[in-house]
Amino acid sequence: MNTYLDVLIYFNLSEYFMQTSPTQAGNLIIWQCNYNKTESDDAVVSSKMEEILERMGGIQVRVIVWSAYLLADSVATMAAGILSKDLGKFNVDGFIDPNAELTAFWAPLMLVHLGGTDAITAYSLEDNELWRRHSFQVVIQSMTTVYIFLMAWTGSLLSILFILMFVVGLFKYCERVCVLYLSTDNNFRDSIQDITTNESKIMKECKLKELEGYHVTTHQVLEVDQSIPNVENELLTAFGFLDMVKRLFADLIIGIRDGHTSRSIFDKISPDKAFKIIEIELGIIYDLRFTKAKVIYSNFGISLRIVGIILSFLVLMMVSLSEIKLVREKFHEQHHHRHSNIDFTITLILLSVALLVELWAFKQLLVSDQTTHWLIKHEKTIISRAIKCILPSCESSIKTKRRWSYSMKQYSLLNFSMRLKEKPLPCRKILKMLRVDKALEIQLCKTSPVSVGELLRERVFTATNVIVKNWLGKHNYDTDLKALYGRRGCRTLEYKQSLDDGQCPDLKWSIVDLEFDQSILVWHLATEILYQYDKDFGGYYDLDKELEKGNWLSQYMLYLLVEHPYMLPLGMGHIKFQDIYYELGDIIEQQLKANKNTKISELLISKGSNHEKLFISNYKDTKLGGRSNLLILHGCKLASQLKAIDDTGTRWRFIVDIWIEMLGHAASQCRGRYHAQQLRRGGEFLTHVWLLMAHFGLNDLFQVRRGGTIADAILM
Repeated sequence: MNTYLDVLIYFNLSEYFMQTSPTQAGNLIIWQCNYNKTESDDAVVSSKMEEILERMGGIQVRVIVWSAYLLADSVATMAAGILSKDLGKFNVDGFIDPNAELTAFWAPLMLVHLGGTDAITAYSLEDNELWRRHSFQVVIQSMTTVYIFLMAWTGSLLSILFILMFVVGLFKYCERVCVLYLSTDNNFRDSIQDITTNESKIMKECKLKELEGYHVTTHQVLEVDQSIPNVENELLTAFGFLDMVKRLFADLIIGIRDGHTSRSIFDKISPDKAFKIIEIELGIIYDLRFTKAKVIYSNFGISLRIVGIILSFLVLMMVSLSEIKLVREKFHEQHHHRHSNIDFTITLILLSVALLVELWAFKQLLVSDQTTHWLIKHEKTIISRAIKCILPSCESSIKTKRRWSYSMKQYSLLNFSMRLKEKPLPCRKILKMLRVDKALEIQLCKTSPVSVGELLRERVFTATNVIVKNWLGKHNYDTDLKALYGRRGCRTLEYKQSLDDGQCPDLKWSIVDLEFDQSILVWHLATEILYQYDKDFGGYYDLDKELEKGNWLSQYMLYLLVEHPYMLPLGMGHIKFQDIYYELGDIIEQQLKANKNTKISELLISKGSNHEKLFISNYKDTKLGGRSNLLILHGCKLASQLKAIDDTGTRWRFIVDIWIEMLGHAASQCRGRYHAQQLRRGGEFLTHVWLLMAHFGLNDLFQVRRGGTIADAILM
């Protein structure tokens, strides 16, 4: 019986963590950690570990959900084996104990829960490729359930209900496997309609007209601009670009017509509306790759959910009424066999959870973007009004719901160096033996995420739009758009130098002469040094905002370098970062020997000659012993050159523009599959920038035109 209770607890926890948000689950875990926290003033190690646990709250949630996802099939198979084994003991002379019959009823309920929720079918893109393994598990679990059914068959009402729940569970489990199969990389790519290149389309038309007797020749004509469609509805606009976005995530060629349409629309809308459209597009891609969206938004999927809700409700009612009848019969001494209270309670909980999950999934289906788009497109006003009457919060939730966190995670190199010198990791030797010291240091020293505000989104949108407009103003055709990205900041630097008549320092060495990961580290360190130097000279709204945007983008790019190096065009960036914050801490410590009473934090905030002496003017005196020290030297040198720009506002606008261009370069070089992989964790701002650039035509996947004119067919 204890094993059955463990299985019940596991499945209910799995359902909770699959349905709840990571923030709520993280708060639960942190509360538990705080509850067990000792109040002893001498427990320094315990306090430090508590801080680590709090900072790793999101990781704990991911581990729990990931464990529940992986262990679901194994636990269900084990439980089914235990049930079949126990049935063999109770099945004596063809007589089945009522309690054994009731516990046998749990087998199809396990099958129902194994079907999973609509919100998650794959925890990563690699899980979709394991659909064959899940197919085999469906066969094994179904055969075991059928065996239990045959062993526990008595012809009673419970045996009939066993059949109903088995059918529901089998359909749900098969549906999950079907979704995994349809969401594989190959099937996702094959589901996208092919586009016909201009040349092949023209040649096909020419051959057809020649067969009809026409004389066909070629002539050069200019292409007429397309009319701009209505973009008032963000949802319809996002779904209108769905085919193009799917091709981007599949790394497939995009037609010229799609590129023209996209750029013409995004050129006319506001930054806020553009990013809302991108949010909807990313939400749709997430549904297609990680949820049951490919099945549930169909006649079969909707019918299966309605039937599942009805059958689950009927079975719950009939089991409850059957138990009430047994209680009355025992009360009147007409029946001596009654189910165990514990077994009956477990059965009711399993049925209730299954019903609640189905109801919640159906509610989410009604308020989803796909349903709303279908109602708007087909003008189903009656159905829309009915949904609003049944769910009054539906309309407001569609308008106000946030499709992503609007946050950027932040890593600070100076913060790492300071914290590890002031508060070293406890028991570091033991942790180093276990090879978890660096991972814990990263989790301990990372800073809180910042909000991607409207001003930052507007700045990125405006920068992208202005670059494209200026380029197209000088060139007639968009084949030259490829020259707009991949510069890593050189365009901003050249523009700044042209305005200052050569007074701007030559910073090309920090962009062209360094690898991209090295350039990120050098510019990040220089930005942080100048941020500590300039932030006390703020006080003006515009200047403060520029300081924040520059520092946030700098720390976000370092976060990508450390946590997701595969999204950036670089090599061993992660190892370089782990080396550099130790070396930077040593250099700071050496400089502090002459100022033993000065804290590192106070030193970094200090202004004037002391700051320049320690971090800028004396960078040549630092002891160089490796690549990490050399990067620190470059960062201090860059900070010194940037400080030569007298006007603080001009300096920080220049720094922000450099970081935006570097962000765009990183986004354009990342493959669509890596962008899709990050959607399971809520998505990255880098992905939003990548889609924004693609909508303006800044992507390698767009079809290339053969020169400024095209060859078309003229019939004579």
